[in-house]
Amino acid sequence: MKVRYRIALVFMMLTALILIVLCSVIYYNSHTQQQRDFAKRLQNRALTVGSLYDKSVSGDSTLLSRVDSATFNRLGAEMVNIYNQNNENVYQFSRRHTGTTEVSPAIIQKAFKEGMVVENHGDHKLLALHYQPSKVPTVVTISATDPAGEFNLKELRQNLLSGFFAAILLSFIAGWFFSSSILQPLKEISLTVNKISATNIQQRLATGTVKDEWEELKDTFNNLLSRLQESFDIQGRFIANASHELSTPLTSIGSQIEVAMSKARDPEEYRRVLQSVHTDILQLGILTQQLLDIARTARGGSIQTSLVRMDELIMELPALIRREYSNYTTKVFFEELPENELDCQVNGNYELLLSACRNMALNGCKYSPDHTVNIELLFAHGQVILKFSNLSRNIDPSELGTIFQPFQRGTNAADINGHGLGLSLVRRIVLLHKGEIKAEFNDQTITIAAKLPSAAAPV
Repeated sequence: MKVRYRIALVFMMLTALILIVLCSVIYYNSHTQQQRDFAKRLQNRALTVGSLYDKSVSGDSTLLSRVDSATFNRLGAEMVNIYNQNNENVYQFSRRHTGTTEVSPAIIQKAFKEGMVVENHGDHKLLALHYQPSKVPTVVTISATDPAGEFNLKELRQNLLSGFFAAILLSFIAGWFFSSSILQPLKEISLTVNKISATNIQQRLATGTVKDEWEELKDTFNNLLSRLQESFDIQGRFIANASHELSTPLTSIGSQIEVAMSKARDPEEYRRVLQSVHTDILQLGILTQQLLDIARTARGGSIQTSLVRMDELIMELPALIRREYSNYTTKVFFEELPENELDCQVNGNYELLLSACRNMALNGCKYSPDHTVNIELLFAHGQVILKFSNLSRNIDPSELGTIFQPFQRGTNAADINGHGLGLSLVRRIVLLHKGEIKAEFNDQTITIAAKLPSAAAPV
């Protein structure tokens, strides 16, 4: 069922519920009021009859009977009886064709004790009144119906039912138009979003000045589209750069082999060609491994984690870097280790964290004039802080915001081999471990600081 129909039906059901309660209260109050008024009329009639009987001469009820016969009132099927304290019927009058009906002695005695008794007998109401001013103790009983009151209640029921169904119909129609108007912005959003595709992702939803919930939804969609467009742009640049970086060594390899095969050469020339091809293959392998590592970190939560001591991991870097590049120097500086061992540990993947630290160290050594990087390990506020600092005189500070993007290389890296993937991989690994990373340039020194939550930090 469409939302439009559901809103209209819910609107109608709520209206029906409110009307049922309201009509029930109105009818109950009207019926109760009618019963009180009718009982009051019966009481007044009993007082009148008791007064006339008390003033009759020597208990002669002839005059009283004539008065009752000539009295016009709105009581239906009226029946009047007067009883003395011996339960004897001393007066009776009836407007019924069947005559009078005796009242049970129990009701009479109850009236003598309580003063007044009111009971319902089918459609008749019986009132028994102990007439106190009488010289002789008597009980006057009045039994009658209230045709005027019943007619009014019947009309009230019909009016309430008619009004109820009319209001239900009007509420459904109102809910229909209300749902149409309230869902119109959503329909416009849906039509606009359906026009947006991968080739038309720059289109945005039109927003207004009134900041209601629909405008918030439009802003959310626009922000989502902006993020998607940025992701598509980054993905497009990544694919283009990756294709270029992969094709360059492949083209070089193919060209060198083609030249070598163009004519017979001596063994020394073939050796030089093979050496050059081997270098290109190594570069191609490094690039492929970096691309695989980036794809691996992009999967997020699929990595296996354990407690990793960052001080021990950092201490492995100098020997690791020296084995790969004998001219690179790595210096490690520690502050005093915290007493709680968990403050030195990170809940993460050892291989990925080692790869990130290795890439930051190699990046610092590569771009430093003296090929030296200083590593500082700090512990503060439930975080493990790694700072990799190196001299870099030729860097443009405006390029710091892009150095973590894939295949982005600074202007000072034109004559240095590399693909621009190392720091991008570092950033992915740090984010994967719920950390943060940033680069700063101050006094000819560039510092890359990575902050990782320690194992002692609250989750």
